[in-house]
Amino acid sequence: MKPALFIAAMAGLLLILAPFALKHLTVSAPPEDHIMTVDEAFAVSLERHQHALQLNIDIAPGAYLYRDKLHIEPEGLALGQWQLPAGEPYEDEYFGKSQVYREQLALELPLLNGSSDGHLMLHYQGCGSGLCYPPQQRKLEVN
Repeated sequence: MKPALFIAAMAGLLLILAPFALKHLTVSAPPEDHIMTVDEAFAVSLERHQHALQLNIDIAPGAYLYRDKLHIEPEGLALGQWQLPAGEPYEDEYFGKSQVYREQLALELPLLNGSSDGHLMLHYQGCGSGLCYPPQQRKLEVN
């Protein structure tokens, strides 16, 4: 067989087999290149108990939540006294010296007698995946 004919036959064979080989290959970005959505970075949940609300924010690895950017506004219900726990000291180019939460933030918000159904407006801001998210606002139903 002549070399030119052999090369042409091999090239033809490769063109025929290429779609089958590529079908089984997957290309994905490394996990560190994944940009988390704000909901992936900060998973918020609220549970009502008899005399209190339990607010949990699960904070993804590599993300952090600014303590001074977290505010809760009750609407249609009355909360007793509560306070945010101290955070971890942190300094960055966006907000300078501040305190942040990592991993999880759990807050017990006491309900005053006579509190009925209503909702909480949760305001927060944090960073993760090498970027800072704009200020967030979530309406959390209480029933």
